[in-house]
Amino acid sequence: MRLRPYGVLLLSFSPHSHQRNFVPGFLSHPRTQIVAVADDDDTIDDDLRQLNRRRAEQLGVPYVPSVERALARQDVAIVSIAHDIERRADLAARAAAAGKHLWIDKFLGATLQECDAVCAAVSSSGVRAIVPNYHYGSLVQGALTVLDGPRLGDLLGVHADVLFSKGWPRPVDAPPGRPTEPEGRWKYAHVKRELLTVGAYAVGLLQACLSAPRTVVAHGGARFFPEHARTGTEDFATLTLTDEAGRIGTLCAGRIGVATHPTGGPTLAHLVGTRATITLDAKRPGNYAFLHDEIVDARYRPDPDDPMQWASGPPTLRAPLGEDPAGLLAALDDLVAAMDEGRSPAYSVEQARLNMEILLAGYRSMAAGGEAVDLR
Repeated sequence: MRLRPYGVLLLSFSPHSHQRNFVPGFLSHPRTQIVAVADDDDTIDDDLRQLNRRRAEQLGVPYVPSVERALARQDVAIVSIAHDIERRADLAARAAAAGKHLWIDKFLGATLQECDAVCAAVSSSGVRAIVPNYHYGSLVQGALTVLDGPRLGDLLGVHADVLFSKGWPRPVDAPPGRPTEPEGRWKYAHVKRELLTVGAYAVGLLQACLSAPRTVVAHGGARFFPEHARTGTEDFATLTLTDEAGRIGTLCAGRIGVATHPTGGPTLAHLVGTRATITLDAKRPGNYAFLHDEIVDARYRPDPDDPMQWASGPPTLRAPLGEDPAGLLAALDDLVAAMDEGRSPAYSVEQARLNMEILLAGYRSMAAGGEAVDLR
């Protein structure tokens, strides 16, 4: 018997989100159907209002200028939440209270308290919720395959390199300042904090490989981009995590500028075990040969309306080998199965909450000059 598709409501096409990347999966999956786009028009600027309407028109679905009215629609089963990070917790709690299952882009909220509120709302409402960005991609799944096999032996530690070839580095016109805690503020004009934005993916790998975190140390004072120097935010960061078994997880994450990698930036995991050390490359093959001039001479420049490339990808010279390198289609399969079977997805909101707790500890460590932060 052919099962009816689940109706999907897209909450906002904020340029600070990945909503545009989720659409192809919702359109192609046999069990999902986009039924509307919505936002609270009285709380957003005109640019976003117009963008939301254009997207709805392109998809051939209605635009609803009120989230409350959109959540009342009977044809909505799944809500894809991709608004600014400062609004996601409130929207997720409202959608859960309305009995809608949740697809949440990357972060539950801007603070740990907001993340806790989302976890509580999901638990009390009984809906299924997934944060698809961290667990389902080829790097994490490859690491889990290695850990399940005999070659590595017992895991001793893991290192992740997740770096984006985005943005055009320029002379830094401000003295390097000491990293500051985010205090709930994650973005500035044309700037995202890179430990949060990119490091979250690497933290997802550490979560998959290690047990509960015990201590976190982080550093993030180097800068290639004047936008970051002016705001005291980081271009890239390093983080070291010790788990409750005493194993070490490390990461380097951030942006390294265009023309530095042929496939948009390295995505690597190094697993160290008692029998072997194994390196995984999510953008195989591991030996790259490319010319900086291939990009530079093509006169590539970021869009002046998106200079730090929040909403655009890096220039790439090589096509990805896999059909779903980020794991979004696999994540959607898992959410649909979880809804059908009445179970939690493989990566839950509680794990997403822990991801944010690790990142916040990293920022506290950075602001304290690299002192260890205890999470026990």
